[in-house]
Amino acid sequence: MSKILIIGNVLKDVYLKLDDRQNDFETDSNGIDWMNLGFNGEAHSFFRRTSVYGGAAVSLSVLDRLGVEATILNSKTEVRDGEIVWADEAADYRYIFSRNGEITYFVPSSRKATDWAMPAASQGAAEWILVDRSTNVSAKLVDEIKNFLKFSPATKLAVHAEKHTTPAGKVLAEMADILFLESEPPVHTNEKIVDKIEVDKPNTQLVCHISPRKIALGEAEESWSLSRTDMMTHLTIYSTIVATVLGVISAGGSAADAVLWARLNAEHATLEGSLSMRKLQELAKGEAEKRANLKLIAQSLMAPRKGILAADESANTLTERLVSFGIAANDTRRRSYRELLLTTPELRDYASGVILSDETARQETERGQNFVDYLTNRGIIPGIKVDQGLAKLALTGEDYTLGLEGLTERLRTYYDMGFRFAKWRAKFVIERDKPTFIAVEKNAELLASFARECQSVGLVPIVESDVVRDGDYTAEKDIEVTDRVLTAIFAKLEERHVDLAGCLLKTNMILAGKKAVIQPTANEVGMATAAVLKHAVPKYLAGVLLLSGGQEATEATKNLAAIKQNGPFPWPVSFAFGRALQDSVMATWKGKPENVKAAQAALRRRLQENAEAVR
Repeated sequence: MSKILIIGNVLKDVYLKLDDRQNDFETDSNGIDWMNLGFNGEAHSFFRRTSVYGGAAVSLSVLDRLGVEATILNSKTEVRDGEIVWADEAADYRYIFSRNGEITYFVPSSRKATDWAMPAASQGAAEWILVDRSTNVSAKLVDEIKNFLKFSPATKLAVHAEKHTTPAGKVLAEMADILFLESEPPVHTNEKIVDKIEVDKPNTQLVCHISPRKIALGEAEESWSLSRTDMMTHLTIYSTIVATVLGVISAGGSAADAVLWARLNAEHATLEGSLSMRKLQELAKGEAEKRANLKLIAQSLMAPRKGILAADESANTLTERLVSFGIAANDTRRRSYRELLLTTPELRDYASGVILSDETARQETERGQNFVDYLTNRGIIPGIKVDQGLAKLALTGEDYTLGLEGLTERLRTYYDMGFRFAKWRAKFVIERDKPTFIAVEKNAELLASFARECQSVGLVPIVESDVVRDGDYTAEKDIEVTDRVLTAIFAKLEERHVDLAGCLLKTNMILAGKKAVIQPTANEVGMATAAVLKHAVPKYLAGVLLLSGGQEATEATKNLAAIKQNGPFPWPVSFAFGRALQDSVMATWKGKPENVKAAQAALRRRLQENAEAVR
């Protein structure tokens, strides 16, 4: 019995991987490189692979490797030892050339059309029909499939829609039980309109969105990237994703498994073929283990009587900070200062983790040990700041955070380097009628996207919401703004299905602006901050970290203690301080080697006092 019947155009590709000889190329007046086909094939290195104009043969190959029975309808194509062959007929060819990792030009042969033909009774009932995007979708084809499905109600329809769908294609898309679209997933996945295709059964139809950034099926989502430049990326990768998703779904797998396997297949498939079921199972198991560790890592970061040292200033910011204390700064001096912090004796007794910048992540101790490894070996969890500065919203002039571009690849690199959590900061400024709804929503969406990406690669996200202390606003205003901001953030986290048991919040205390005439007492800060947190933060979050927000060191510690005294809380509460821990260190160090031990003692003292505050 054929489990999946595939409809689509097929032909056989010959991939030519050229050697150093370039004299067979000619460049026309439009700057396009053409190959002289009169060459002697033995003079060039090349290899062959069966592929497809549009993906039908690719889908067949992928499904075969997944152990799913499939047939290309109305074709003599079959799989033999993992290779697709045409039985009793000559295959049409197209020649595809590549130079410098990019497709230069391909010579198309005529298509082998595989239009609809009624399946033979000997084939048994099909469980799925897959209409590839290369199919010539006509009104006649739609009617034939519709009539077949009417008399075969157990058969389901999967449609890989073209980017620009014809009227007949739209009708076919509406009929699909699962629809594959090459587009970004919509913000609201329950919308009836999906890329201008009117879905007439929104309660039953699954829509899989495939873009160069994401694969999303219902609520399941995986991030990936078209970072490779080989021919596989250009010609077959989307068909590989479609076939993998359908193969997993047809075998009874979940949407989450389907998009995960599709992402893994897309990232690891080559011109020689996609991955086997065994290899995909192995990779998926590794992914599951990484994600299962999120909760454990988050719990470790919120260990009792410990906080997090925020040492993640950028090179420019750290230089400015050092100069403000009269310390001449350069890359060598910054490295020395970071080593002073990270090698402080007894650091692990008071700090569960340390947040680093990218610069520090790539530096070493004087003895040649990478800082990340140094921390890990001492039982301190290394974290990394991954946001990349601020930009202005066009409509309001307010800040939003940059850094989503290429984030997934950077996070995977950081994971491989040994990091186990990451931080992203969103800045909010209180002014008249600000922060606006637009700014709050934009930053909340960015934080949620960051958190989702982190968890997808096995990193615990710390979402930082910082209502900065500039201005003359009252504590009452800070209560209103902070509550509104946190409520929006957690709404977006829920929309993106971020697992809060493996996520941490870093947020501001409730304070008045620095220029305000009336400043709240420590007890007032404690009561107000505790009230806002209890109202806006879901009880199943892994933990809350308070930031110092430019407060003087002893003031931050007193306010932290007051917040803890207004518990109990449904989640652990601790601190992730930067300047409130480091100001005394810089003032003591002064850039002089002989002051290192005294400066480390100052850091240890500040850490201990804050650890006592959250005991």
